[in-house]
Amino acid sequence: MIKITNKSEEKIIFKTDMNVSLANAIRRTANRIPILAIDYLEISKNDSALYDEIISHRAGLIPLKNEKLKMPSECDCGKEEGCGKCAVKLKLTAIGPCSVYSTDMTPKGAVLHKMPLAILDKEQELEFMAVAKMGRGIDHAKFSPGLIFYRYVEDIEKESDDEEFKRMIAESKKMENKEIIMFIESWGQISAKEMFTESGDILIKEIKDLIKQIK
Repeated sequence: MIKITNKSEEKIIFKTDMNVSLANAIRRTANRIPILAIDYLEISKNDSALYDEIISHRAGLIPLKNEKLKMPSECDCGKEEGCGKCAVKLKLTAIGPCSVYSTDMTPKGAVLHKMPLAILDKEQELEFMAVAKMGRGIDHAKFSPGLIFYRYVEDIEKESDDEEFKRMIAESKKMENKEIIMFIESWGQISAKEMFTESGDILIKEIKDLIKQIK
């Protein structure tokens, strides 16, 4: 049983009597979804007050529009900078005085959210070339598609004054299995719905692979 209480492109909340072990498996599997993120930067100019490492770290956390590219390990190009099949290149050139944002990178439309990178004073410059590749959250957090978590309905009873919610809690307590509230929040690379469905697909595939190995 699933009852959706909140649904949007980037967030889904639903009540369910799903077994907790299954909910936890879906939660963990979300970090196996291939996601595009900046893998490394080649910085040619950086007059800002931030070290190159800080600029690289900030760039790596920028959510990018996800693309169906090959994983680096699956591509036969053999290039560190990748190719058109396994990598996307982005460039940034900025001259102060100005605030530099993620949306200043080109090509336009590749970046999903406007995020601050650095502040440049008069005549200061920041210039770099970024290479984005596919990866998984189990290898690095920058490849995480979002957040999936759950809580027992009765554990959050005291946190709400909503009468309809209290009624739902009263009903759940009558059931043999405890109900949970599941939260799916996307960082934007893929929708919350895709996070849930792809997590389920990957989990099913891994179970099938395990069954084959056992046989």
